Amino acid sequence: MLKKVFSISEMAEMHNISRQTLIYYDKIAIFKPLYIDEANNYRYYSARQIPLLREILFLKSIGVKLEEIKEHMEQRNLNTAIALLEHHKEWVAGEIERLTKTHFSIQQRLNRFQHAENFKEYIDKPVLKELPERRMVLTPFENEVCREELHCTCMKSWTTLFQSGILPSGEFGTLIRRAGLGTAAVFRGAGVFFTLPFSDLPVENTILVPGGQYACMYKYGMPYDLKHLERLTGWIAEQRLTITGDVIDVCYLDTTFYLNNEEGADLCELQIPVAARSAAGEEPW
Repeated sequence: MLKKVFSISEMAEMHNISRQTLIYYDKIAIFKPLYIDEANNYRYYSARQIPLLREILFLKSIGVKLEEIKEHMEQRNLNTAIALLEHHKEWVAGEIERLTKTHFSIQQRLNRFQHAENFKEYIDKPVLKELPERRMVLTPFENEVCREELHCTCMKSWTTLFQSGILPSGEFGTLIRRAGLGTAAVFRGAGVFFTLPFSDLPVENTILVPGGQYACMYKYGMPYDLKHLERLTGWIAEQRLTITGDVIDVCYLDTTFYLNNEEGADLCELQIPVAARSAAGEEPW
């Protein structure tokens, strides 16, 4: 014979929840017992309440907030049920998009770290590579370039990205303008860049770095230590190539890895766009 009432323990076990959950639901008036025994304060529930609790637990399991569930249950009908689910479906779609971007950001950082594992045999050895087009946020330096200025400018870029809802996870580093090469003002117009994971993101201070052939060289060194840049530009001249754009100094492993880095400097890769010289006497830049 079907029981007419269930104790709080029986109701909790039946729905795989704790007694404390049912007590809390009673407290916030989202799901109250049929009655409370005045002699012992035990809560009892009827079989007719089972579908109601099942619905509450379903809505909670898909992420609907208890406040919304309570409001819905107080005026529940077919139209309000459809409206609630449609609204929550839109919210879930937004969460899926957010988590997809988070997953992409994690993969970007993994790629960067895994890429850095295979660099040692290529340190200070110039090579030519084909690199894709990249869209970047560029934050100019405001003071003389040093370690502190790098870190402060980097955080300004982070702020710009965070304000646009972007998690900085891709390539970052220093961009040096082509116009400054070979001059005393190498860092005029230079700044910190972060690559954007998606090309359609509305962010201020973006630049487009063309794809194509780049002279590249891994190095242990900070951007303001110009001997690495001078080595690579010298190699470019020896190869009878000309520089066609700005210098990208990508940072793969930064200060956070120094404890395991005997060099005591960032692991970076210089990337300089190049093309064959069109005339015998043409300067490299």
